[in-house]
Amino acid sequence: MHLITFKAIAATTIFLLTVIFGLLPSRIANTRAHWLHLGNSFAGGIFLSAALLHLLPDADNRFREILSSGNIYPFAYLICIIAFICLLIMERGISAYDKSHRVENKNLSSLLLVLLLSIHSLAEGAAIGAGNNLIEASMIFFAVIAHKGSESFALAVNLHRHLVSATNIKKIILFFALVTPLGIFIASLVTYLLQTGSGSLLGAILDAVTAGTFLYLGTEHMLECDQPFEHSNEILALIIGIAMMATIAIWN
Repeated sequence: MHLITFKAIAATTIFLLTVIFGLLPSRIANTRAHWLHLGNSFAGGIFLSAALLHLLPDADNRFREILSSGNIYPFAYLICIIAFICLLIMERGISAYDKSHRVENKNLSSLLLVLLLSIHSLAEGAAIGAGNNLIEASMIFFAVIAHKGSESFALAVNLHRHLVSATNIKKIILFFALVTPLGIFIASLVTYLLQTGSGSLLGAILDAVTAGTFLYLGTEHMLECDQPFEHSNEILALIIGIAMMATIAIWN
């Protein structure tokens, strides 16, 4: 399968999955809650491995090729750390704001949550779109769809809890479903058009930023849950995700 064709299929699949789970009745999703947790754990393993075994080393190698010097500053690692910290600050800031203004500004709190999740989704799409080979793009795609359903459903539940109207929820879910495909399209276009030195620099920066985002997404489950990995199946799913990306790194 051609890489461009795969990316188009990935964008369509992610869009449909996000819409379906975002509009799924809570009573149905609750009966499949364990599968959603397994998907999150599996995705966490892939995100962590993709960041540390693929994206970050690739970004560092690109910076070294562009700068063409023996001893260079580790720009890729710095950008990765900055991206991770920025997402952490945003997440904690939104959470703190939500707790202190839960009654007065419910709509604003919901919009901030949508914004944060959209940034995550855009970075995920960009990682797929910037993939240089079918195997790596496929694994990131599997990681995205493994947790996209629970992410979309959690967003819908949050919107319902904040008393957002059903019509507006549908509009928000539709917008949210378009973000990851948009990231795939933008990154694919940039990768295709910019084959110059500036394009390589942009690709290196994008890889480093996405690595920081994936590190955050990979650790988010453990940071957020009071009892992370309380089931052995979740630990196994995490290990499988890590092992799959570690195996792919042998040939990349």
